[in-house]
Amino acid sequence: MATTPTPADAKPNPTYFQSSPVSPDTIQQTEVLLHLYAYQRLPEFPNSNQKVLLDPKSPYCFGTLAVNDWTIYDSLADDPNANIVARAQGLHLGADMAAWNWFICFNLVFVDERFTGSSFKVMGVIQADQGELAIVGGTGEFEYAQGVITYKQTQLATGNLRELHVRALCLSFPNPPKPVQIPATMIGPWGSKSGEILDVPVTPQRLESVTICHATYVESLAFSFIGQAGEKHTVGPWGVQHEEHKKTIEFASSEFVTQIYGTMRYGESTSKNIIASLKIITNVRTYGPFGIPSTTAFNVPVHGDDSIVGFFARAGSYVEALGVYVRPSRSN
Repeated sequence: MATTPTPADAKPNPTYFQSSPVSPDTIQQTEVLLHLYAYQRLPEFPNSNQKVLLDPKSPYCFGTLAVNDWTIYDSLADDPNANIVARAQGLHLGADMAAWNWFICFNLVFVDERFTGSSFKVMGVIQADQGELAIVGGTGEFEYAQGVITYKQTQLATGNLRELHVRALCLSFPNPPKPVQIPATMIGPWGSKSGEILDVPVTPQRLESVTICHATYVESLAFSFIGQAGEKHTVGPWGVQHEEHKKTIEFASSEFVTQIYGTMRYGESTSKNIIASLKIITNVRTYGPFGIPSTTAFNVPVHGDDSIVGFFARAGSYVEALGVYVRPSRSN
């Protein structure tokens, strides 16, 4: 005997799918009323705005297919103050074997400054001199639109003029909540106390890669990270970069930096401390050491679900001091 699936039997949602209820109290409806004029200029006349793609020479219009780019004005075209506000871009198809009857589907795309980027999706049947077309969708300011366009047609020597009355209901949803901005804590720096701090342009969220130039000490440091708005940033190099000494670490998407271990030593030709070596430890493996370890060590472990997501430093001809950014959570 067949059984009815229970909620527990439902398959898990795929990663690309999201669904959430919307309270009716948060949905706003706006009624849109427009009075427009559509000009259809036939192919055999100058300045035509439609083209016949298929003409079976039927005694009626059955089987004929045409693509249109009709011009929409805010008043009659012979009015000196008339403006082009939209275009009806789509196609119409002869859809009756025994009568003059056109199925039409087009986007009413607005081109005026007020509604640029907005459109209505329209479909229906044009027959006789007046009728109605359905608005089945929209974009921009008219998103989620539903409604009706009533038309009254006047035949011209070069085509047809249709007076349009648009009535549509458009839905507005509340803006989605902004993602919670999780702060990052600065720890350090270790090394020289002189010189200007070199810092990141925005708060880091996830460390993507680190590039270290090293020989007997750390010559330069560069890194890339994802900011809290989801954008990628590349910082550095801080110090002097020598291509032959460069080493780049690319972290996997599931890899997080859990510890930085470094050593410092007194500068041989200067009175400043320098970063002698660095070791980067993640939840997957250990990278380094880069440089030659010295006796003065510093160690930055993180705890729980924390991770190191970026750096700040002091640097000139080499990296003189180094600090880290730590986020309270690794969730992205």
